Amino acid sequence: MSETVKHDAPWPSLGRAWYVVFILILAYTIGYVDRVVLTILVEPIQHDLGINDTQIGLLHGLAFVIFYVGLGLPLGYLADHTNRKRIIVISIAFWSVMTMSCGLAKSFAGLFLARVGVGVGEAGLSPTSYSLISDYFPPERRSMALGAYQLAIYIGGGAAILIGGWIAAMVGDKQSVTLPILGEMRSWQVVFMVVGLLGMPVSLLALTLKEPARRLGKSAANAAVGLGDQLRELRKVFVRSRYVYLLHFFAFAFQSIVLNVTLLWARPYLSRQFDVSRSDAAYMVGSLLLLFATSGILTGSALADRMQKRGHRDATIRVGIIGSSCVLIPVILFPFMPTVTLTLVMLALMLFFAAFAVGAAASALQLITPNRARSVISACYLFVLNIVALTIGPTLTGFITDYVFGTPKSVGYSLSIVATLGVIISLVLFFLLLKPFRLAVEQAEREG
Repeated sequence: MSETVKHDAPWPSLGRAWYVVFILILAYTIGYVDRVVLTILVEPIQHDLGINDTQIGLLHGLAFVIFYVGLGLPLGYLADHTNRKRIIVISIAFWSVMTMSCGLAKSFAGLFLARVGVGVGEAGLSPTSYSLISDYFPPERRSMALGAYQLAIYIGGGAAILIGGWIAAMVGDKQSVTLPILGEMRSWQVVFMVVGLLGMPVSLLALTLKEPARRLGKSAANAAVGLGDQLRELRKVFVRSRYVYLLHFFAFAFQSIVLNVTLLWARPYLSRQFDVSRSDAAYMVGSLLLLFATSGILTGSALADRMQKRGHRDATIRVGIIGSSCVLIPVILFPFMPTVTLTLVMLALMLFFAAFAVGAAASALQLITPNRARSVISACYLFVLNIVALTIGPTLTGFITDYVFGTPKSVGYSLSIVATLGVIISLVLFFLLLKPFRLAVEQAEREG
C-alpha cells in the first residue's frame, strides 16, 4: 500500500509527474484502440455474423456496462486502498488478451463475451489513473494533466480508425487471410489479433511507474482504518454530496453521447451516404479525430485551469456549458450537408466541442472528493458515463436506424437526433449544477 502524507507535503517533481501521465496516456490509447477498432469493422462483422446496427451498438457499449456493474466499483475501491501500479499492469495485460480473443469469435454471442472481457480489463485503468494523477499534481494543474490523459480517447480512437482503414486498404476485397500457425482467418479477426498484441509491451512499460504518496488532507489523522469504517466513510462522502455527484455524472454523460455516437457511426455514415470507401472514410474520420478532438480537449482543459486560477470555483462546470452550447448547431446540421466536404466541416466542429470538457469532467470530481474515495467515485462516474454515452447513445442510434427509418442510409439522421437530445439534457443539468458545485468545492477546501 502507498504511503500517506500530510496535506501540505511537497508535490512530486513535474518531470516525474508528466512521465507518469505519458505512460498512462499510452496505456489508455492502447485500450481505446482495442475498444474502438470495432467501428472500422462494422460491415465485415455484420456480413459474417449476420447482425444488424442495433447489435453493433450493443457490442460497442453494453459489454462495457456489464463490466462496470461487476468489477468497476470493486476495482475502484482497491485503487483507493492498495497499490495502483499493480492494478494498471494487470488490467492492460488482461484486456489485451481479451482483445485477441475477439479475433477468435465465430458468433455474436462469442464476440459479445470477448468484448465483455475487454471491458473487465479496462475497468481497472481510468479510476486508478485519476487517483494516481491527483496525487502527482496540485489542483491548479490538475485539469491540464487529466485532460492530457483523456487525450488518449482521441489518439486511440483516431489511431484505431486509421489502423483499421490501413488494414482494410491492404486486404482490399479479401474476406480471409492466411497467417502462419493460425491458418486461415477472416480479415476482421486478424485486426483484433494485431491490436491486442500491441498492449503487451505497454503492460511491461507500466511496471516503471512509481506509486506516489496519498494525500488525505487535514483530516488524515481521523481517516478510517478498518474495511467497515472505510465503507461507511465512502457512503458518507457520497450521501453528503449525492445531488452534486448525480448532476455531474449525468450532465457530462449526456454531453458525451455526441462523441460516442460519432465514433461509432460517422465512418459508416460516410460510406453509406456518399459511397466513400471504407478505408478512405476511416482516414477522414480518424484524421479529424486526432486533430480536432485533441485540440478541443487541450483548449477546454487549459481554459478550465486558467479560470480556476482566477478564482472561479465552478470553472470545470462552465467549460461543460461552453462545450454543450457550441456543439449543438453542428450536431443538428450534420445529416443535412449535401457534400462530403461540408459534412467533414460539421464533423470537425462536433469533435472539437464534444471533447472540450472531457478533462474538466475528471478534474471536477477530484476537487470535491476526498482522496480515499476518488477512485470509487470516479468508477461511479464512468459507470454512468458508459450506460448513457457508450451504451444508450450508440445503441439507440442503431435502433432508430433499423426500426424507425428502416434504411441504413438514415444513420446520419439517427445520429443527429440522439446527439441533439443528449446535448440539450446536458445543458439543463449543467445549469442546475453550477451553484451546488461551488458550495461543494468551498466545503472541500475548508476540510482540506
